[in-house]
Amino acid sequence: MRRELRFTGAGGQGVLTAGAILAQAKINDGGFSIKASTYSSQVRGGPTKVDILLDESEILFPYAIDGQIEFMLSTAQQSFNMYKSELAPNAIIVVDSHLVEVSDEDRAKYTVYDVPIIYTAKNVVGNVVTQSVVALAITVELTKVLSNEVVYETMVNSVPPKSVEVNKKAYDVGVEIAKKLLAK
Repeated sequence: MRRELRFTGAGGQGVLTAGAILAQAKINDGGFSIKASTYSSQVRGGPTKVDILLDESEILFPYAIDGQIEFMLSTAQQSFNMYKSELAPNAIIVVDSHLVEVSDEDRAKYTVYDVPIIYTAKNVVGNVVTQSVVALAITVELTKVLSNEVVYETMVNSVPPKSVEVNKKAYDVGVEIAKKLLAK
């Protein structure tokens, strides 16, 4: 079954990294994946988007289909506003609660979770650079697109060796956040 997810943010926030890890995890699990990135010419700070397509079968159309994107993570208001229109009805949205405001209209259309992702990476995990791994873990736990074990192993093999331990902590923290969200 084809699954379509979207991560959005600002350049430098790690959304492309999170998308790459998720896509690679699907391949590692024996499936097929494509990640399609869009970003501005700004090195840091410009709107960034990565669509991740996951399937058990070969993916013949390599783009997300308007109205079929079931999940979006956003850590920047501009990117959220730019890229939310292509979501499926009742899609799940996770936003950084300190950086993205979601209208009442959007809250009525979608299932929205507000999470202080960057704050958590900085103050709970202890390293702001791990924000993409916190977000990735939340995504996997909420959507169940892949097992946490496969994504965790892929993440460990994708990050620089000197940051493996802090990223393991970030992943575990993200999973716990998502479990609490689901328990509400």
